[in-house]
Amino acid sequence: MQIIQTVSRLKLLEIMNRLDFFVEFTAEERGLLLEDKLQVYSCRKDRAVIREGESDTAFYLLLSGILRIEKSKQELGTVTSGQFIGEGAFVTRRPRSASAIAAEDCILLRLDNKALRSLGAVLREKVKDAIIVGMAKRIVHLNQRLELTRLN
Repeated sequence: MQIIQTVSRLKLLEIMNRLDFFVEFTAEERGLLLEDKLQVYSCRKDRAVIREGESDTAFYLLLSGILRIEKSKQELGTVTSGQFIGEGAFVTRRPRSASAIAAEDCILLRLDNKALRSLGAVLREKVKDAIIVGMAKRIVHLNQRLELTRLN
């Protein structure tokens, strides 16, 4: 993965405005996150964003592309634009439980725990709430998939 320094702030704000993750954030709060809290990364196809077992606890929001989620080299699913990865290690500060491999070139926003702690209380809670909402949606989706599998 490689950090991207050349994406304009205006372009990033435009992208953020379209993502469900930021729906409860004001324009000012989105701008504050971009000032120095969120970093933009690119990841080339077939490269790892995160690796199972590593101790990095950063959280990633996928802006474009598709990621394959793998555990012990077995594919578990995919993550698409607007979804996030790394929330488990981000919240628990434990090693990564799975790997995320770029199925195509990707652009991601990265937030680490140090940056989260440096946010004001209101903004920090909005980030946490957005993660909780996203995790709840993922659980509902997985439950639906399990139910369909059970019925077949």
